Amino acid sequence: MDTLNLLMHGFAVAITPINLMWALVGCFLGTAIGVLPGIGPALTVAMLLPLTTKVEPTAALIMFAGIYYGAMYGGSTTSILMNTPGESSTMVTAMEGNLMAKSGRAGPALATAAIGSFAAGTIATVLLSMFAPVAADVALQFGPGEYFMIMLLAFTTVSAVLGSSLLRGMTSLFLGLGIGLIGMDSLSGQTRYSMDVQELYDGIDIVVVAVGLFAVGEALFNAFFPQPDGSFNKLSSVMMTRSDWKRSVPAWIRGTLIGFPFGLIPAGGAEIPTFLSYATEKKLSRHKDEFGTVGA
Repeated sequence: MDTLNLLMHGFAVAITPINLMWALVGCFLGTAIGVLPGIGPALTVAMLLPLTTKVEPTAALIMFAGIYYGAMYGGSTTSILMNTPGESSTMVTAMEGNLMAKSGRAGPALATAAIGSFAAGTIATVLLSMFAPVAADVALQFGPGEYFMIMLLAFTTVSAVLGSSLLRGMTSLFLGLGIGLIGMDSLSGQTRYSMDVQELYDGIDIVVVAVGLFAVGEALFNAFFPQPDGSFNKLSSVMMTRSDWKRSVPAWIRGTLIGFPFGLIPAGGAEIPTFLSYATEKKLSRHKDEFGTVGA
């Protein structure tokens, strides 16, 4: 009961006009910077840290929360409109959202991404506030066996969304695993496959790989195959139809329930629940033929 009272008090403080203004400023700045490929929420917060030197502590924390959520959502904009994920967790958004943009439905894609992010983020924040002590106790019990099972689940999830070609999918999976092995091992301190190149000691950032695979390919495609009318995924109305709402709301709820437990796990990451949610929706959807097609 005390937790609920404190949570209600926190909401009361957050919805004051001055704090809402700082939240708006944070969301605007975070979204503006988050649309830049390769700049994630953590780097965005670090760059804007000096802005809080003259801001009251509570307002500063609220602004940083807005910056973080804005940067998280900002990556979906370039993913949908330009097929360029801002970070690894928006790769699925690029896979399907960009196809919607090519079919003239960029507006609904951006709308469902924004509303889904807000709904899931709000629910997850409330759940975290209520179950944080229990979550901390569970997280401390994780050991090598549990992390191995998480990695096994990750590979199983990826194998479920390999696409039409199993050979190409498995080849890409093991190629990515090989690239991920490059760098210094966090436990033993031994370097692997770095070929004595100091720049490879820290490994190869997945954001660099994602931006390189998606952005470079998209740029070359548009350079060699320009659209006749010169248009480039024109932004349609952001209003969602009744059918869009009916299909999106259950997906938002399922995505929240899948992503929240992974957020509690140390080093759980956003990639596993993202692909797991995608595989779940693909399995449960009544329109399986729309996945991976321009008509989605």
